[in-house]
Amino acid sequence: MNSANLRSRALILAYWLSAISVSAHPGHGLGEHGAMHILSSSYHLAVLALGGITLWLIGRFVQRQLPRRLVQGAGLAALLASAVLWGLRA
Repeated sequence: MNSANLRSRALILAYWLSAISVSAHPGHGLGEHGAMHILSSSYHLAVLALGGITLWLIGRFVQRQLPRRLVQGAGLAALLASAVLWGLRA
């Protein structure tokens, strides 16, 4: 895969991820309802989980071992955090 093709795919992915983050705030500002809302809202937790899955998948395409492990670890941490917060929410 050449570098121009890789850059265009990265831009498409960045655009897609920005659209995901917008859906976490349907109709209100970030600080409007306080910190507990951010930690307990199903919208926010779904975006955190989807972001974690996306990071983990991106990490699978990283060639070098240390950066791959860091990206996949961050994705797994985000996914686990969303699962723990979802469990606390119930």
